[in-house]
This record gives sequence, C-alpha cells and structure tokens, in this order.
Amino acid sequence: NITQHPNSEAGQYLNTFLIIRGGGLVEQKYSEVEAEKHFENNRLWFRRFQTTRSFRKLTKPERAAAGYITQAFVGLAYKYQLRGPRQYSAKSVKEVILNLFPAKIAATNVFFTSVIPVMRRYFVFLSAQHKVSNAKTLIRALDGIKIGTLLSSHRDMNNWDQHKRLGMQVLMGYKLDADPEKIAAYEEDYNM
Repeated sequence: NITQHPNSEAGQYLNTFLIIRGGGLVEQKYSEVEAEKHFENNRLWFRRFQTTRSFRKLTKPERAAAGYITQAFVGLAYKYQLRGPRQYSAKSVKEVILNLFPAKIAATNVFFTSVIPVMRRYFVFLSAQHKVSNAKTLIRALDGIKIGTLLSSHRDMNNWDQHKRLGMQVLMGYKLDADPEKIAAYEEDYNM
C-alpha cells in the first residue's frame, strides 16, 4: 500500500510516500538519479523491443508512438507512484493510463489509441526479458481499459494540468508563434 503525504505548507503533494513493506512503514522519496536509471533502462529495453516481431506487428502509428509511450509510462509511474517495473500492479497501470496520461500528456487521439496496444506488447516483452514477473496481471488491467474511456478522459479539458493545456494549444495550432526549440524543451520538461 502506498499513501502520498500532502505538503502542509503549500497544500501541494510532494513525491514522498509511506510504503507498507514487510509489516512496517518505509518512507520513500522521489530521486532524479533513480528516475534517470528507470529512463535509461527503458531506453535500452525499448531498443531491444524494436527488434522483435511483436514490435513489427504494431501498426505504423503505434510504432511511431511506442518509444514515447513507454518512456512516458515509466516516467509517470516513477514520478507519481515511485514504482519501477518490478512494482507495477494492475491498479498502478490503470492509474497511470487512465488518470496520469490524460492529465499530463499533450498528444493526438492517434497517440492515445496506441497506448494500450503498445503497452500490451511491451509488457509481454518485459516479461520475456525477466523485467516484470506479473505480465498477465498487467495485461488483464490493460484489457480492462476501454479505448473510448481513455480518449474521453484525454479530450476532457477539466482533466488537464497547466502544462498539458499549453502543450495542446501548441499542438492544435492555437499558438502560431511557437519556436520548435522551445517546443522540444517543453516536451522534455513538462510532457510527463
């Protein structure tokens, strides 16, 4: 079980969690070093995934989005849940995909329709590589997510954080003077 503690001064949530392990509480905090390890591992695993027949069976739009989908999943799971691949659960997968993706990721509908097929094949791959041991559970969680629900949540502006609002304005062409370098920096800093 994980509970996130509010920062009483600012009324904001910190990435500090109390995690129940072995009958005791363990406090765990977000670490940039640990986050970068997760990203680097995922980049390595994704490069291997790209060489598989399973990856080639994805549609062209799914293949195009796959690297970003896996990086975003890994980043959001760690940043907001302090979970690495071995700690993913059905509940954490649903939370990341149904709540965090729609709130944080500025992208097109094609991207969002690619999330479940990509993650489904990626979890199978990670299982074969012995990076996750509960792929069947994770896949059942994915199979329980309706694409329509994910798209609806993504389209609902009430779900968007401030960074996604700005990103969607740029993406949809409402901000015509957007500098490509600033967009790239924005994606790196906020689109997660």
